[in-house]
Amino acid sequence: MSRATVLACLALFPTAAAAQDVVYQPDKRYSLRIVADALAREEWTSDVFVSPTETTSQDRWRLQLRPRLEIGLGPLVLAVGGDFNYSQDTNTAPPAGMTVQPLIRDNYDSRDARVDLAFASLKPTSWLQLQGGRFVMPIAFTEMTWDKDLRPQGGALGLALRDRGAVKRLGITGLWSRAGHVFDDGDATLFTAAADLDLALGESTGLELLVAWMDWSDVRTMEPRIRRQNTRLGGQLVFTYEVLDLVGRLRFNGTIPVQLVADFCLNTAVDADRQGLWLAGVVGSVRTSLLRAEYVFADVDKDATLAAYGTDDFFWVTGWKGHKLDLGARLSDQASLHVVGQLQQFKDAPRVEEREHWNKRIRAELRLSFGPR
Repeated sequence: MSRATVLACLALFPTAAAAQDVVYQPDKRYSLRIVADALAREEWTSDVFVSPTETTSQDRWRLQLRPRLEIGLGPLVLAVGGDFNYSQDTNTAPPAGMTVQPLIRDNYDSRDARVDLAFASLKPTSWLQLQGGRFVMPIAFTEMTWDKDLRPQGGALGLALRDRGAVKRLGITGLWSRAGHVFDDGDATLFTAAADLDLALGESTGLELLVAWMDWSDVRTMEPRIRRQNTRLGGQLVFTYEVLDLVGRLRFNGTIPVQLVADFCLNTAVDADRQGLWLAGVVGSVRTSLLRAEYVFADVDKDATLAAYGTDDFFWVTGWKGHKLDLGARLSDQASLHVVGQLQQFKDAPRVEEREHWNKRIRAELRLSFGPR
């Protein structure tokens, strides 16, 4: 799929949308919104492979605060937000006896204060939205391909029809981002085009479908210490990453909501070790009910996607398979307590003897949200 074809499809969409849309009245009200998310985490990782006869354990805690200010000026929203982290470990500090930290596993700097969001969002009609700056990813990827804590830095164009009978949303999104990682990713650039459909299957059942194309370029300019198991030679990435991502979400919106998620990705630029599978089930909600349970199974080949941008909540991002169970309890309108268990193996490890070894991780998390939602 060429970029010219994608852009041509985006250009044709407004004509069809305008022909069917009702008269749109933009919101002319002024608004001010202050919100914040906070996280307190304790983490215990055990049975980390050292050799066939030796394992080790790693424990750490982390505190995070993400405040955000939004100003609404009719159809225009301006926002700025910060990201403040303080952790037990210093994930950029070199180990004892070394002058440089050779490996960065996380998508956050463990002791850092930085700009998290800084963007302008313009919605002049009901079917068009423009965003520019550093903003929340507008495409509903799973964390196999995009970590929810990372922010694209560039621009996005969204076109959507809503509430057309059983079709709750039909949308197209184009996105361009450069240098969107917390750590230095040089000139690494992402061009994404995605189409999504939200379809009502019944009074309380819905189906969301997403087809996305992720085209990465200039990836060899990335900081080589951001190692996420992609194939490398001399510390540098070898392959290019042109990823087709297919996501389906089946929702049951009853008293106890249920969601089933399936995500399959394929790196079309390589011939081997190029597929990723992410399956999840969610029961309940800490926003509308007392308890929530989420189970994830994933099996991700080492070159299925550009691993620097996938979730860092797992010990690896690509080249692994395993399970996660997240049990959450609602404490108040603003707080929930979670216990997360992970069991996973480094199936594409360069050391053959490590590939069948299972690592274990347990997390306790207090998640807080303040302000209007």
